[in-house]
Amino acid sequence: MRAIAENINVMSKSIGAAMKERNPEPVQKLAQDCAAAGADLLDINLGPARKGGPELMEWMVNTIQEVTNLQLCLDTSNHEAMEAGIKVCSRPPLLNSFSAQPDKMENILPLAAKYDCEIIGLTMSTHIPKDANERLGIAYELVMAANEMGIPNSRIWIDPIVMPIGVAQDHAVPVMDVVRGLAELFEEPVQTTCGLSNVSNGAPDELRSSIERVYLPMLAACGMTSAILNAKDPEMMRAVRLINDLNDEALYSISDAELK
Repeated sequence: MRAIAENINVMSKSIGAAMKERNPEPVQKLAQDCAAAGADLLDINLGPARKGGPELMEWMVNTIQEVTNLQLCLDTSNHEAMEAGIKVCSRPPLLNSFSAQPDKMENILPLAAKYDCEIIGLTMSTHIPKDANERLGIAYELVMAANEMGIPNSRIWIDPIVMPIGVAQDHAVPVMDVVRGLAELFEEPVQTTCGLSNVSNGAPDELRSSIERVYLPMLAACGMTSAILNAKDPEMMRAVRLINDLNDEALYSISDAELK
């Protein structure tokens, strides 16, 4: 289970202000904190980044790379901003994301092929399917489209799209079914991920981490290989460490069970 830190997000009041002011200190401090907490990748979420997106993404990548060498996940719907970020990354980033929507197929997916990047594929087209089989069908389309551009399955991450339990409780089981089904769908395996905090979206703040920490091991048991999550939550990161230990993917240490 690889932990992708969701914390560097334009929607955060402090980080959004730092981005606007080009103030590196809050961004670098957060990046260092997430790395120290055990994150494997850092997601840089600029959202649509309609105004000045390429320059902002370039600044963010350079700013973060001054303090950490973790792989970056570039998260924006602005393909020009994404390409600007790719060009200054010290190692090929993970691109978040493309889907079966035509504009994402035409603008985001080719970047992964051009720059040898890993890429996340969302199992959605004009809507987010409720049914696991429909999601698997879209996943197949995404992988085939990526393969046609020369992107191997090893560089493809499928996101079955987690929905809030408060409004779409009946989506939680299909998401797990998709993760299990992907193992049977492709001879060469793909990686999997999800926006874990989506499951608690809308819940009271004091309950959100509890909901997420229950769902994460359920997903891991189905074969989920990564999650975009709150790396600043010590109990969440403890769960990640222990999941890796119990899956025999890391060497167990008693400190893994301690809060850090």
